Amino acid sequence: SRISQVTVYPVCIHYLRRAKYLSAYGIDPEGKIAWHNYRLDRITSERLKVLAWGDRQVPKQLKQLRNSGKLPTSQEVELELRKAWGFKFYEEPQLLLIRFSEDFARWYVDSTVRHPTFKAIAYNKIKVLLQKAIPNAHDRNAILAILEQRNPSDRYYQAWIRPNDVNIIQRLRDWRPNGEILAPISLRQKMIEEATQELIHYLPEWR
Repeated sequence: SRISQVTVYPVCIHYLRRAKYLSAYGIDPEGKIAWHNYRLDRITSERLKVLAWGDRQVPKQLKQLRNSGKLPTSQEVELELRKAWGFKFYEEPQLLLIRFSEDFARWYVDSTVRHPTFKAIAYNKIKVLLQKAIPNAHDRNAILAILEQRNPSDRYYQAWIRPNDVNIIQRLRDWRPNGEILAPISLRQKMIEEATQELIHYLPEWR
């Protein structure tokens, strides 16, 4: 694994899936200034070096933010976390649409607390939702074509997610094979590839 040195402005710490994470804003190893989440037990330094704002190692962009009173705050992080499900709050949210059987939804989904945006949606309202939430016509039409082949009496849920967040992906894996991702298409394709690989493990002749 690669070890990198970074200079960041620490904003807040989160506890997630039995681990502590630091959300910080600063320069990454590629020289770009952006948000980053660091798992604390993966930090290899024996100690962290605290820099004074006048230190020449402090990136110019961070100094400019401080001087203008625009350094990021934990309140901004909290606001973004409320907007969409997922810890990568700095990524653009996308619509999640997922289908469950009625029995599975009743026992394992309906009464659970996931995120404020995670909620059931009636089958006959999905088309309007897709028109508003999926600007890419090709993806939208592909989802609608799949939807037309599904049972209207199944249970459908929607949410706004950060699709590259590992915790979101893990939750969707936990629901497999009882949950079918309809949107986003990119995440649906990822699950198809994983499920196909699993099938090959158990049925190698299926290749």
